[in-house]
Amino acid sequence: MPHKIIHALLALLALLLALHSQAGEPPGLIVNFDANNPPLMYAGPHGAGGLYPSLIAKICERAGIAVTLRAGSWRLALLELSKGRAAAGGIIKTAEREKQFDFSLPLFYERVVMAYPAGALPYHKLEELDGKRVGVMAGWSYGDAFDQARKDGKFSALDGDSDEQNLRQLKLGRLDVVLGIRESLQLALREGGYHDVALSQEVLVTNPSFLAINKASQQQALLTRFNLALQAMRRDGGYDALLRDFFAGKPAAR
Repeated sequence: MPHKIIHALLALLALLLALHSQAGEPPGLIVNFDANNPPLMYAGPHGAGGLYPSLIAKICERAGIAVTLRAGSWRLALLELSKGRAAAGGIIKTAEREKQFDFSLPLFYERVVMAYPAGALPYHKLEELDGKRVGVMAGWSYGDAFDQARKDGKFSALDGDSDEQNLRQLKLGRLDVVLGIRESLQLALREGGYHDVALSQEVLVTNPSFLAINKASQQQALLTRFNLALQAMRRDGGYDALLRDFFAGKPAAR
């Protein structure tokens, strides 16, 4: 076969592959997680660890989606999500975020509670935070009602990078109350030896968490496959089994 014909065929093949790559769905997902929110997500010795990385890895495995899991600054995770460079796992949906991102089906329901000095009056509801110094996690949303109250200046919300940091500020008297997910605060209190800190019995807000992609990322087909696999896991008991084993301290099945 003449060299000109071979070169023409190779050029045509390269063009077809390029067009297919542009028209087809991306090969996989890169998912960023918060490195400082154990046990739900954190930076472990072998990469991203916690409930959300384990759950998303299992869902992607069932969906046949190649996935890369990364744990780091949540601020950076939100920046990369806003730029369309990566997805974010364990994110809360808000009206503002829905304008820019597409969300999966709910992954887990986070129960936000309040931590405060054991000798102080207990906290029960959002209105009791008025005028208080409230420790929150940087970049987090605690639901539309909380976010609006913060915007209105009802209280002073001070951003921290971890539950441990916020609890230290509480112990030093620099905060009046700390917000956090019940399981995460329980772990931080136990590991930090905070015997003089109480947790509210009432849940301030229950927020479903999600996997989110940027609307401009062209990953909607992957998100659909992800959702179908998550639905299948819920139907056949795989989802409940993973949660049960995780909170019992058992490693996730691979």
